[in-house]
Parts: sequence; C-alpha cells; structure tokens
Amino acid sequence: MSAPDKPIVLVHGLFGSLNDPEILAAFGSGDVHAPDLIGYGRNREADTSSLVLLDQARHIADFISGLGAGKVHLVGHSVGGAVSVLVARHFPELIESLTSVEGNFTLKDAFWSGQIAVKPNEEVASIISGYGTDPDAWIAGAGVQINEWTSSLARSWLANQPPSTIKAQAKAVVAATGEAAYLDAIRGILQSDVPVYLIAGRRSAEGWDVPDWVNDLCTARLNIADTGHLMMAENPAAFAAAVLTCLSYR
Repeated sequence: MSAPDKPIVLVHGLFGSLNDPEILAAFGSGDVHAPDLIGYGRNREADTSSLVLLDQARHIADFISGLGAGKVHLVGHSVGGAVSVLVARHFPELIESLTSVEGNFTLKDAFWSGQIAVKPNEEVASIISGYGTDPDAWIAGAGVQINEWTSSLARSWLANQPPSTIKAQAKAVVAATGEAAYLDAIRGILQSDVPVYLIAGRRSAEGWDVPDWVNDLCTARLNIADTGHLMMAENPAAFAAAVLTCLSYR
C-alpha cells in the first residue's frame, strides 16, 4: 500500500505516547509524527492546572503548522480522538482527513475520565502508582499480550506523564464532550468535504458509543480483528494497515 501524499499526525490518548519506534515503523515509508500533548513527555512540566481540551487542540495545530507541510491526515486515539475533533473544527485549513480511533464521542466513552476527574489529587496519584507496581498487569487488563516490547511499552506509557496531567486531561475531555456543541462540531465536520474515518478494535467495538448518524455519515469504518482498545499495542502492523486503508478511501 502506497504512503499517503501528506503527513500523518497521531494524537495519543490519556496515557502514554504513540511516538514509539515499533508503532511508527509499522507505517513503512510514510511521513508519520506522534507529538506529545501538553503535560506529556517532553511537555510534562507544563502547567495543566487550568487545562481545557481546546488548549490541546491549539497545541496540535501549532505542531502541524510547524511541519510546514500544509494539511495533514489527523489520527486521534481515545481522548486524542476528542482533541482531534476540536483541531478539525477550529483549524480546518490544517486537516486533509480525520480518523477517530475509538475516540470519545459521548460521556459514555469518557466514563473512566469522568471517574478520575472528580477524585482528589492524592487518590488519582495512588491509583496510578498502583498501576506502576505491576505495569504488565495494567496493560494486560486491556487485552494486550505481554512480551518484551509490550512490557517495556507499559512502563514507558505510565512514566510519560505525572498524575496531575491525567486528572487535568480527564477533566478537560469530560467538560468538552459533555457539551452539545461537541457533537455539533462532529456533525459539521461530517457534512464538510473532510473525509472522516472510524477505526475500532473488534473486541471493543461494541462498547464504543458512536451515534448512528456518525456511522452513517463517515467515509469508512474499519474494525481491526483480534484487538481491543489498545490495538496499536496488540498489533502495530494491523493498526497502521487500518489507518492506511482508510486513507486510501475517497
């Protein structure tokens, strides 16, 4: 499958980063980027005390503009899917296509974020510290088989951000997706000339709260066999192939 003629920008979810050599290499010769959101990775020291999701959208828009390549194919996973919707809504001049990989559409999708958003800081830190005592069990709980790479990936994802970022991002996505304007933005994108693709893991697809009209209006939808919500960790090659297959539709 030939590489797209424009860059692909991957937007990660609540934990971790998609800037992993195994994940990026699966895209072959394509021009693929996976920036850290505010509060994550190289940006982990950023002040997230008053973070809103539009801040993350502006951050990604600035990253895209910095590439100097014009429009990009934007691919957002989970919480990153909600960020990507706001990028496409507010900065359409930067978007060639939008792909939501089990991205948050409703508060039902953001149920875990909703729980974290209202917990005291100390409790959030304790929960995440608990994950850190057994990273393999944490990622295996999402259906990822443990091997040397996925074990290392779990550790790097848990270490990529402080607990304060997790809570701030959780609050931001709950606030954004709880507004009627959010679904209005999605409808507007679907009714524009921007192709919109939906990707899910086959095992987790039924739990993805995609409104019927989104399924009806999207350009294409693919479910990746034998995977769940963390499909890029379970099978990077299948994840990349699904994205590239979607981008071949017009």
